[in-house]
Amino acid sequence: MGKPELPPEPIFSFPVSPKENFKMALDGKTPYWIPRAGWAFCDVHLFRPRLNPDNVVTRLIFDDEKFPEYETNKMISSWFGLEWEYSEVAGGSTVHPGNPKVPDIEKWEEYVSIPSLEEMDFKKCGQINKDYLNTDKLNQLGILSGYWERLMSLMDVEGAAIAMIDEDQKEGVHRLFEELTDLYIGYIQKIKAYNDIDCVLIHDDWGHQHSTFFSIDTCREMLVQYYKRVSDEIHKLGMYFELHSCGKNQTLVPAMIEAGVDLWCPQSMNDYDMLAQTYKDEPIMFGFLEPVLHEGADTEQIRQIAREWVDKYKDCRVAQSFRAAPPEFSAAIYEFSRIAYQNAA
Repeated sequence: MGKPELPPEPIFSFPVSPKENFKMALDGKTPYWIPRAGWAFCDVHLFRPRLNPDNVVTRLIFDDEKFPEYETNKMISSWFGLEWEYSEVAGGSTVHPGNPKVPDIEKWEEYVSIPSLEEMDFKKCGQINKDYLNTDKLNQLGILSGYWERLMSLMDVEGAAIAMIDEDQKEGVHRLFEELTDLYIGYIQKIKAYNDIDCVLIHDDWGHQHSTFFSIDTCREMLVQYYKRVSDEIHKLGMYFELHSCGKNQTLVPAMIEAGVDLWCPQSMNDYDMLAQTYKDEPIMFGFLEPVLHEGADTEQIRQIAREWVDKYKDCRVAQSFRAAPPEFSAAIYEFSRIAYQNAA
């Protein structure tokens, strides 16, 4: 399976580059238009180099080399020795539960070791991807997986959930997370040294359809301090930090802010209006999915919904994160937000 062939993007008369516009919004300034976050048809340019073995085994490769031919859906990553299986239907990869790599978190060092960055050729990665990253979009380095997802992949969901709250196991979790923090910071520093990247995204799904996997108190105790160390380094390097976190995680936003998250694109089970209004003065942006666009809606109806969307969110720290909207809807969001910000200047 290769990279999907995407149709051409709409052409806009950008007064500044999408990258600079997005940076303005992330910095808390008024942008020229509401920026577009996400994976495709947006102002973000994905960078998931094959230098990282997790990207290869999960088929999350976005770089300047030919997409590899896969002979099997199951592959073992040299990072933590985990076997990942790719699902064509889901379009993603997972570690199967039932035989956890780390059955006892208090002795995790006996089962796995932290990957060595010294074995990775970061300079060559930079040389190969120089042209790939020569773009007017926000170059985003993606990292799989974050702390909670890594713990789940090593211990299975049940074991990881218990370890996060069991007083006898927390110390082992903290030791692992300390080591992961050093790994992530080192990886980010070395990638940045040889590649023109503007932001870093870490995958860490904190919730499911109805709620979170853990309380905000547990999040603060077990996760925030490590994410804060990573985000502090990202900011020190002049970049931004996006947390990719699926699930109904709106109750954890205060912890995200404490962790230094600059952007979170929540799924639709979260209360967008509440998030936009409650945190409009906080240093976090939200990427919202498009509203419901009824099948058969004509151009004027689509433009009216776009106009209402802009009116609702123009004074909030919001980005577009549209996935299924027709091109004319995104074009209308651009048009009406340009007008709104121009008139407010």
